[in-house]
Amino acid sequence: MTEAGGKPSWKRFQKMSASGKNLNRRAVKIEKGVIKHAHKFVTSRLDRLTEVRREVIGWAVLLMILVGLSAGQWTIFRAAYTKDAPQEGGTYSEGVLGSLETLNPLFARSNAERSAARLMFASLYQYDNTGHLKGDLAKSIAINGTETEYTITLKDNLRWSDGHSLTVDDVIFTVNLLKNSKVGASTDGWASIKVRKTADNTVTFVTPSTYAPFLHTLTFPVVPKHVLEHVAPATLRDHSFGRSPVTSGPFKFRLLQTDNRESGRKAVHMTANEAYHFGKPKLDRFQLYAYASLDEITKGLRTSEIMATPELTYASQPENVKKMYEMKAYETHNGVYALFNSKSPILQSPSIRKALVQSVDITALRKKMPQKTGELTGPVLPEHTEAELERPLTRDVEAAKKLLDTEGWTVSGGVRKKGDQSLKLSVVSLQGSKYENAANSLAETWRNELNAEVEVKIVDATDANQDVLRSVLQPRNFDVLIYELVLGGDPDVYAYWHSSQDQRDQRGLNFANYNDAISDDALVGGRGKRSPKQRADYYQSFVRRWQASAASLPLYRPTVEYIKLPSVQAVTQNTRLVSPTDRFADVIYWTVRQDSVYKTP
Repeated sequence: MTEAGGKPSWKRFQKMSASGKNLNRRAVKIEKGVIKHAHKFVTSRLDRLTEVRREVIGWAVLLMILVGLSAGQWTIFRAAYTKDAPQEGGTYSEGVLGSLETLNPLFARSNAERSAARLMFASLYQYDNTGHLKGDLAKSIAINGTETEYTITLKDNLRWSDGHSLTVDDVIFTVNLLKNSKVGASTDGWASIKVRKTADNTVTFVTPSTYAPFLHTLTFPVVPKHVLEHVAPATLRDHSFGRSPVTSGPFKFRLLQTDNRESGRKAVHMTANEAYHFGKPKLDRFQLYAYASLDEITKGLRTSEIMATPELTYASQPENVKKMYEMKAYETHNGVYALFNSKSPILQSPSIRKALVQSVDITALRKKMPQKTGELTGPVLPEHTEAELERPLTRDVEAAKKLLDTEGWTVSGGVRKKGDQSLKLSVVSLQGSKYENAANSLAETWRNELNAEVEVKIVDATDANQDVLRSVLQPRNFDVLIYELVLGGDPDVYAYWHSSQDQRDQRGLNFANYNDAISDDALVGGRGKRSPKQRADYYQSFVRRWQASAASLPLYRPTVEYIKLPSVQAVTQNTRLVSPTDRFADVIYWTVRQDSVYKTP
């Protein structure tokens, strides 16, 4: 600070100094004010932070309670006014066992082929989910006084998947194919049946005599005449129809997929048939996977390639599969028996057969099965007749031993012998855990309780090299055969127990060579009357004779364990299966989707 000439101005310096002091005093005053304010509004309230935090937490908890109450109220409201309901659409996939060589239902033999036939082809009659016959293509039936003519009226507006009308001509055409030996269809027995068209929508079947189970034979699949009428019967099996069929069932063919020749795995892709006479299925698509082995089916479940299967036992599945899937068991109208070959030198005596029966604890045997089983008490299922049927001999090991002693079979050196001959039995079982378990259990019982020598042989019916039909079944090359008989929806068991069906007939199914004149008369009478009361009397007589002679030992009724994802709606809980393919009786209602909908008042 200088004046003119370079000398400082004192007055100006004094003014500046005073100004600096005033500024300093203001700064100090501001500082004190800030400190005072901070003390008043911050420092003095630090001791209240805990209280504030408590209040905040309280409000947060209250808010959470209110949210929870709102959610609970919504849940209650939703449960009261809405429900989860199956929805249309989606794809269902199921795994089945066996080859899939053809989609022509006339040649269906494996589980896979029969399943595909049931999904894609309609019949005059089918079994419903109660196990009773109901009209499929048939609208009504009229039976003449002598019960030898059955006139069936078809439903209106039946269609094939290609749009052509399904008519009486298709039914007659199919029956004539079944009658033609050059076709080689899997269903036989039609040679003596006459069929004729009696009107545009009616067809009449004529039987040589009264045949009470005839309606049950009308479950054969009908094939289209307009597609196959110009195909030579002998070449029908190889026709392209077997790879790309025109169908009439709930689903129509879309694609046949083959993975590779080594695995043999195939898949039939089907779509919902909009023209199906019972209505379009809720599913958009159905995929049927055919596997060559049970292990491959398990893999299909594990990888979620399939949603369900009727082929496996749930207990034998790995834990990760059990966690993903649920299971329901359904009895079938089949029976597994220990069939005693009455022409075997040892088993010709009824006393020996009775001893074998009385020594076995059937309840314990059934518990050893890999899956749940139903009770089997004889050759006829109780639900098939009004008769009070005789039950088999109860277990009595001491009585069994006395029967053998009386017949001259005494224990010597730990083995029962009659002279120089040992009580030696050959037990043959088809391959499969359920049959093998039964065979081994019986063998163990007869060895331990009766001191018999028992040899168990396991045969594979699917192995062409073993040719089980010609090497075992037709020549009755066994003492005891563990075998499953298809009992169907009617008490008629003529094919299994009438003497005319024994090994003298190469196609006979009387594997036990059972021969009893009174039983023969009862079996003929039972199929010759339609009156339930008359039939009951005949079957009561037959079963009484059968049990008294210990013709065979009833073991159990097999079940189908249907393993499926919990989220899908498929076979209903109370369904009764005449055969495994009857699981599809109400397939049009199956679903894979669910959604919330409002309840109707």
